[in-house]
Amino acid sequence: MKLLKLLAQLAELNPQQLNVAGPRRTALRRLAQAGTAVLPAVLTVLPQPVVARDVPTVLDVLKLGLTLSQLENELYSRALGLSNADAFLGTAENKAAIQTMQLHEQQHIALFTRLIQNSGGTLDAVPRFDFTGSKNGTQATLFPDVFTNFDTFLKVAQLLEDAGVRAYKGQVEYIQYDNYLLETALRVHSTEARHSSHIRTMRRQRGATVKSWVSPSDTPLGAAGTIAATAYAGEESSVQYLANNNPVPFTDSLPINVATPPLSQAAILAKVAEAFDEPITAQAAGTILGQFIY
Repeated sequence: MKLLKLLAQLAELNPQQLNVAGPRRTALRRLAQAGTAVLPAVLTVLPQPVVARDVPTVLDVLKLGLTLSQLENELYSRALGLSNADAFLGTAENKAAIQTMQLHEQQHIALFTRLIQNSGGTLDAVPRFDFTGSKNGTQATLFPDVFTNFDTFLKVAQLLEDAGVRAYKGQVEYIQYDNYLLETALRVHSTEARHSSHIRTMRRQRGATVKSWVSPSDTPLGAAGTIAATAYAGEESSVQYLANNNPVPFTDSLPINVATPPLSQAAILAKVAEAFDEPITAQAAGTILGQFIY
């Protein structure tokens, strides 16, 4: 991915150029009605090169964030609302963790709702969710025991949190010229990453072969071709780019091979793959979320 290039571009921008010329609510309303091709004109920043592709609007980005938050909030709410919730969650520590993550998702829902309304956008109806993955019994069930087996519940939570981390990162380029929205999205992204890490740690404590971050050594959540496999497609990448489009020479000149004995090139690249979360497009995120919406 070109995250390093994007960060370099952001570092070169004059902070004064990121200030909205008019009131924020007016700017948000204008942004919501257009794609990023018009962002420079609205926010008086340097122009972006024109790219022939479907470009999400700021409103699209906000609505994706809202749907992600609603989905995760509902997952945690249903677990906490079970008649046998204490037995299902197992320990007071597990329950407290799920309660904390649900609270965060409620805060994200309120945040994205306010931003959409301030932009002049219309809130969509809250989707109907089916966390078995069967779309209310219309297709094969992926996680039939999601609310009777805590390990399955944690698998679904990991899948959604990991996908959320990638989805937020994938939307950064479409809001990079608004410093408020950029900071907001990255703060939410950071919270989602902490959720993901904690869920993964909970799974590992229960015997799962999984690290606290996405790793090629994780036991896959699903077979090839499943929605779980789709959620992690591309995460094995070990190629990162500098601002000049040159790949970072991880195995050649960077002083990172300090192990004794030195790591092999394959071992270095495996660690590089772990160090960077790859973004996914809004379309890919929609496909993953759509597995649990009917």
